[in-house]
Amino acid sequence: MTIAALARDTDRVPSARGADVGDRVALAPHYRSATARTRLRFTGFGVFRADIDGARVLLPPISRTMLARLVLARGGLVYADDLYRDCWSDPTAVVRREQRVAVHKRIGELRRCLAPGPDADGTALLVTERSARTGYRLLLDDDQVDLHVFADLVYRAAAVQDVVAVDLLMRSLAMWTEPPLLGLPDAGFVRDRVSWLTQLRDRACRELAVACRALGRGRDARAAFDRLQARHSDDAGLRQAIDRLRGDR
Repeated sequence: MTIAALARDTDRVPSARGADVGDRVALAPHYRSATARTRLRFTGFGVFRADIDGARVLLPPISRTMLARLVLARGGLVYADDLYRDCWSDPTAVVRREQRVAVHKRIGELRRCLAPGPDADGTALLVTERSARTGYRLLLDDDQVDLHVFADLVYRAAAVQDVVAVDLLMRSLAMWTEPPLLGLPDAGFVRDRVSWLTQLRDRACRELAVACRALGRGRDARAAFDRLQARHSDDAGLRQAIDRLRGDR
């Protein structure tokens, strides 16, 4: 079973409206050299941020929210109208020309911040696509975003067995150092992604418990759960999920 086949039902990543996240695959060779030059990384556990060569990229709140929306689309096309509705505080049913211009200006700001240097304009990293509707893609390698790495580890664990699965699940849970996507507004796309990531974390806990019991390594699973709970002692949902797993013998 492939990793892609596992991403369905409750495991499906919340998709960008009007775009298929899967179409990023064909674009991968186009952007590797551009992103490698900047050593750009995105942290989603804890306060959402971008770093270039270890230095944090400082952005105004709306631009940072737009960046999060594009990162979470995982290479999918995000239309300008959706960016405005998701990232500006004034809800509107109809997005007008001046509002789309405001989105495009923020896109220019993101390009300058994410691809600094006299010879970089950021257009290979943050692509504009124009047709009946204008949209944008942020083209990244999966290992540039910790949330993507976390999800891929859980999916990879479902495709293997025994000690390999246990190792992948342990690595995924070790990444959950803080709640995801802190510091962003209470937008729908943020709530949806946090909910999906939490479900994926709970799935990793369940699968780790099952795999460790099958290998006679229940103590290892309990130790991993203890570390997770110690980092998130105020997470009632996590505590209840782990208590159920410990009682299911």
